[in-house]
Amino acid sequence: MPALQSTGVVSRKAQTNAGAGSRSSPRVGTLTAASEDEHISTNNTHDSTQQSLVPAARVAPSASGNCDGSKPRRNEHSVVVFVRTRIAVLCLLLVSAIVGLITAQSYFEGQPDIPGCAMSYSRPRFVEQTQFDNSWTRFSTKYKLYLYREGGYDAYDEAYRIPILFVPGNAGSHKQVRSIASASATAFMELAGNNTGVFDQGQIGYDYFTVGLNEELTALHGYSILEQADFINDAIRYILSLYPETRAKYRLSTQDTKYSLPTSVVVVGHSMGGVVARTAFTLPNHIVGSVQAIFTLSTPHNNPTASLEYYVDKVYSSVNSFWRHGFHNGTLDDVSLVSIAGGNLDSMINSDYTYIGDLAPPKNSLSMLSSGVDDVWLSLDHQSILWCAQMAKKFSGMLLQIMDARRPSQLLPLEERMSIMRRQLYSDWEHRDSAAGPEALVVSQTTNSDYSYVRVHDNGALRLTPADMLKLYSDDRIDKARPGVALYLLPVDRASGGDAVAQLIYDPQAIGTVRSSSAIAGYPSPTLLGCSRTKEEGSNSTTKAEPRVACKAIPAPLPTKLPMRLVEDDPEVVPLRTLRYTEVPASALEQFEYLGVQLPAKPDAIGFVHAAIVSGVVKLETSPSYMHLLRSLVIRTPVIVKPQSNASVRTRIRLDVPESPFFVFRATLAMRRHSTTSNQAMAAAEPRFRPIVRQSDGRRFESRYWFDQGTVDLAIHGRGAYLPSDVITNAEDSELKSAGKWDGLLIDVWADPDYYSGFDVALRINWYSSLNRTIKRCDMALLALSFVWACLVMLHQLRTWNAGASLESSKCKGGMSTPTFPSCLTSIECLIRNGTLAVLLVAAVLTPIVQELVARLMRNAWSPATLASWNNLFMGTRGSGWVLGLVPALLVVVSLGFIALEAIVLTAVCSLASWAMADVSGRFESTRKYWSRHDVLAAVSEEGRLQPRIIKIPVRPLIATVAFVVFVCTFVPYQFAFLVIYMAQLFTAVKTMAHAYLAAPHSATTLTPQRLLVSDVLRDRARYQLGLLLFWTSSLPYCAPELLVWVRNLSVMWFEDAPSDHNLANMAGYFALRLLAAYHIVPRLTFDAAERAVPGRTAWWLRAITYVFFASAVVYAWLYSIRRPYILYSIANAISAWLALVQFAEFPLRLLNPARKRVLSSSSISSRTSSPAVTPASSPMAIEFSAFAQGAGRSNNDDRLDRKLR
Repeated sequence: MPALQSTGVVSRKAQTNAGAGSRSSPRVGTLTAASEDEHISTNNTHDSTQQSLVPAARVAPSASGNCDGSKPRRNEHSVVVFVRTRIAVLCLLLVSAIVGLITAQSYFEGQPDIPGCAMSYSRPRFVEQTQFDNSWTRFSTKYKLYLYREGGYDAYDEAYRIPILFVPGNAGSHKQVRSIASASATAFMELAGNNTGVFDQGQIGYDYFTVGLNEELTALHGYSILEQADFINDAIRYILSLYPETRAKYRLSTQDTKYSLPTSVVVVGHSMGGVVARTAFTLPNHIVGSVQAIFTLSTPHNNPTASLEYYVDKVYSSVNSFWRHGFHNGTLDDVSLVSIAGGNLDSMINSDYTYIGDLAPPKNSLSMLSSGVDDVWLSLDHQSILWCAQMAKKFSGMLLQIMDARRPSQLLPLEERMSIMRRQLYSDWEHRDSAAGPEALVVSQTTNSDYSYVRVHDNGALRLTPADMLKLYSDDRIDKARPGVALYLLPVDRASGGDAVAQLIYDPQAIGTVRSSSAIAGYPSPTLLGCSRTKEEGSNSTTKAEPRVACKAIPAPLPTKLPMRLVEDDPEVVPLRTLRYTEVPASALEQFEYLGVQLPAKPDAIGFVHAAIVSGVVKLETSPSYMHLLRSLVIRTPVIVKPQSNASVRTRIRLDVPESPFFVFRATLAMRRHSTTSNQAMAAAEPRFRPIVRQSDGRRFESRYWFDQGTVDLAIHGRGAYLPSDVITNAEDSELKSAGKWDGLLIDVWADPDYYSGFDVALRINWYSSLNRTIKRCDMALLALSFVWACLVMLHQLRTWNAGASLESSKCKGGMSTPTFPSCLTSIECLIRNGTLAVLLVAAVLTPIVQELVARLMRNAWSPATLASWNNLFMGTRGSGWVLGLVPALLVVVSLGFIALEAIVLTAVCSLASWAMADVSGRFESTRKYWSRHDVLAAVSEEGRLQPRIIKIPVRPLIATVAFVVFVCTFVPYQFAFLVIYMAQLFTAVKTMAHAYLAAPHSATTLTPQRLLVSDVLRDRARYQLGLLLFWTSSLPYCAPELLVWVRNLSVMWFEDAPSDHNLANMAGYFALRLLAAYHIVPRLTFDAAERAVPGRTAWWLRAITYVFFASAVVYAWLYSIRRPYILYSIANAISAWLALVQFAEFPLRLLNPARKRVLSSSSISSRTSSPAVTPASSPMAIEFSAFAQGAGRSNNDDRLDRKLR
C-alpha cells in the first residue's frame, strides 16, 4: 500500500492543490505536502470557512521512509525514493540472486561425475498375496504384499526358493524391484546352466517379495516409518509360513542334499526402506533371527535427510541407539549390514549419511559408494541405483554367491559371506582377501616339468607384449606337449630394503559389455610365486636362462581391476576393458631367490605383462595451505614431480586435507615422457596403457577411477557432520576405531614406467562444483537461518513500535509526531544498516572455530556425551576442519535474501488483493458496509468522523471456533489447523489493508484529521499483521509432510494418525494470536505517560520478557535447530502465545493505568462533542482504545439513539 507522504500542517490552499493533484491520481500516496515552512495557526471550531487542522504524518520508519527516519527529499520521484530507501535490501537481493543462480546452475551442470548407466530390461509380473489379510496384519487395507515373477523363467506363482524382501523408500513403488529381481533370475539361470552342481551347494535361487507402501513420504513422516516397520514384521512372518508347504510340494531336496526350511528372510531396502528395515528390529512383533542380512541402497542411516518432523528424529535416535548397542551386547551378532550409496550424482540424499561405520563393526558391516564397486565404477543417482544394468548385475551376482539353502538362515555363515561380499564389491587390492576363491589359481608346489618353458629376466623387470610371447612360443626348444603355462623368473635382491614391493600388471584380453554373461569365459590368471633353485641344481647350473626351480604360492591379494573407459564412452556400445594389478611386499619373498610369474603360454591369452621388483611405491605427501587458499580463487600446491629413478608402476600421493565434504578439489595431471631412449622399451612410440587415476581413503568408503584424463575432480564424502555420543563411547574398540579413521585423501596413479618418466600434479579448489555440494548438506541450515532472520525482523518491528520512533526530524511547528509500526522491508533494511548482518556473519565464521578449539582443549576433560553434544551444535564440526565458517557465512546472506524475497512477495500479494477488495467495496456500498460492520476502526462517516464500534464476539465465528477445536481434537491434524490459521491471517491482512485504503482521504473534501488518523492506525495494524504473516511463513515447511501423508491416508480410507497430531497445544499460540491480532495491534510498551497503554513498571517487565523471548529463540535456533529444524515450529508457537498473552492482558492493564484513564476521559469528551480538532489523546493508540472504552461504557439508550440517528 502506498504510504502517506504528507508532513506538517497544510493550509486551505495546500488542500486545494492536493485536491487538484488527486484528480489525476486519486490515491493517498499522491498527496504531497506544501513547503515545510508553510504552517498556519488554527482554531478548534466547527466553522466550515475556517482552516482545517491536519496532523503531521508519521515518517519513522514507514514503508516510504528511511531506516533512520529521515524524510524523502522534496520533488523526488517515487522510484528514486524507493531505491534510495531500500538500497541495502536491493543489494542483498542482487547478491542472493547471483549466488542462488550460480548454485542452481552448479547443482544441475557442475557435477564432478557424468552418468554412464546402461538401461536394464525385465518382464515383470506381480502376484498379490491376497491371503495376507487382517488375520495377519492390521495394515492390510493400507499396504500390500506381492511376489515378483520373471516372465520366461518363473513358471509357478508360489514361493519355494530362498525368500528375499524388497522395501521401497520415500514415495517408492513395489515395482522398483523389477531390475534387481530380473538380473537375479537371469544370473541364476546362467549359473545353473553352466554348473549343475550348484543345487548341491544350496544355491537354488531367490523368491523376490516386494511391498506396496502407498508411496508414503517416510523421509518426512516418522509415524509412517513405524507403521511400515510393523507391517514388514508381519510380512516376514507370513512369508516364512509359506515354505513348509511349498518346499514339500516342489521337492527341491535331492538324495544327497537336504534343504532346511527358511527361518530368516534377506531384506533389500532402497532409500528410507533401509531405515524401515532396521526399525523393524526394534518393534515388539519382530521375530528374533528372522532377518540376518540387510542390504541398503542409498539409505541415509546416520541422520534424516530432512528433519521436518519430531517423529522422524525420534525414530532415528532410538533405532540407531539400538543398533549401536546391539552389536556389542550380542543381539545382532549374526546380522550383516551392507550400505551402498550413489555418491555425487545422488541429488536426493546426502551420501555422507549412508556411512555405517558408526553403527556397526567391520566384521558385520560394509559401506561404500557405487563408484568403488567392482565392475560398476559409476556414480549413480537416487533412482538409477535400482535400474542401472551394471549395478543390478553386480548386486544380483553377489547375492547368488552368499546363498545356502542347506542352512536354516538360507545364507552362508557371517564371516564367510562378509568375505565374499568384500571380494565381490571392493575394487581395492589393499583390502581384498588373500588368494583364496574362485578367481585364484591355487598352486601348492611346482617344478620345471609343470611348465612349457621357464625363463629368467635379469634386467629387473618383466616386459612382455604379444609379439614377445609369440616369439618365445615359436621357439623349437619349447615342448608343446607340456601344460600351456609358462614361468618367468625375476631375481630377488634381498638388499633392496623393507619397502620393496613386487608389482604385476597385465591385460587379460577378456572384454565384454554389460549384456555379457555374468561369468565371462577368460584365461588362467597370472599368478605370483616364490621360487628357489632345487638342491640338485645347486651352484653347478649349466644354464642361467632356465634353472631348475621349485615354486610355492605366496600370500598375495587377488588382482584388482583397473577400468579402461573414457567418460564419454557408451556402456551399451563400447566394450568394458580392464587391466589387472596386484602387488606383494618384498618381505613375503625373503626365503626365495626368484619371483615367479606364472602366465599362459599362448600369445593370444594376454595382451601385455609388466612385472618388477621395485624399491618401493613412491609416496608423496602434501598439505595444502588453507589460509593461502582463502586468499585466492586458484591455489596450487607445490608441484609434485615423480622421480625418474623409480620404475614403479604405481605412485601414491597423500593429501593431508580435512574430511570436508564441501570442497571439490581439481587435480591437474601432466605426464612426462622419457627424454632418452636408453633401451628398446623406452623407444616405443605409444605407451602400453594410458594413465589410470584412483581416489580413495583409509576408511574403504569411497573410491573412484579415471582413465586417460589430465584433469580430475576429487570430491570427498565424509561420515556426516553430527556425531552420536555412542560412537565416542565405543571408540575403544580398536577395530571400529581404525575402520573409521580419516587419514587424508589418497591419489594413486598407474602409468607405464617405460614410457613416462614422471608427472607433475597441481591441486586447486573447484569453487563452481563445490557450490552444488552445499545444497544437499545445508538445506536444513537455510531453513533454520531463515527463521533466525524472521525472529530478528519481528523483534526490530516491536522495538521500533515500543520506542515510539517519535523522531525529531518528523516534528514540525504546531505539529505532532506519532509512533508507527515499521514494514517488513523497512526492518530488513535497518537490520542491514545497523550492523546486525555483520554481527551474524562474524558469528557464522567464529562459531565452528570456537567449537573446534574448545573440543580440542577439553577432549580429555569432558565425557564422550558432552563432547558429542558440543560437536553437534550449529552445523557440526566433525570432518569439517577450519573452513566450515565459509559455508554458514554464505548461508547467512542467502537466508536474509530469502526472507526479503518472502516479504516482497507477501506484500505484493496482499497489496494487489487489498486494492481489488477496496475497488469492489467502492463500487458496491452494501459490500463496504458489510466489511465495515465487522471492523472496529474502519467505520468513517460521510463527514469523515470516527464512529466507534462496540466490540462483540460474533456468534457464528464462535461456533466456527468451537467446531474447529473439535475437529482438531478428533479428525484433522493440527498442521491442517495451522494452515487454516495462516490463510485466515492472510485474509485478515488483506482486509485491513483494504480498510486502510478506504479510510484514507482521496481528495481535499475528505482530508480530515479523523480520516488520517484512522488510516494510519489501520495501516499500522496491516503492517503488524503482515509481520506476523512473515514470521509464520517459516513454520509452513514443518506442516507440509503431515498434511501430505494425511491426504494420502484419506485416499485409502485410513484414519489412524499419530497421537501428537491432535494436540491443541501445538497450535494454541497461533490460534490465540490470530484471534486477537485481527482486531487490534499489539500494545506499545513505552514509558511515555501520555502514550503508554499499561502501567510503566508492568510495561518494562513485559517489554523485557518479550525481548528475552525473541533473543532466546534466536540463540536456540542458531545452535540447535540446524540439526533438528522441526523445533522451530514449537518456538514460533510459543512466541505467538506470548504475544497473544500481551495483547489479551492489554485491556485490564489499561484500566489499572491512571495516566491512561485521564487520557481516555479527555478522548471521550472530545468524541462526544464531535470536535474534529486533534487533541493529544488523538494518537492511534488512544483512538483505538477509545473505541473499546466508549463502546464498553455505552448504555442501551445510547445504542437505541444511534440506531435512530442512522
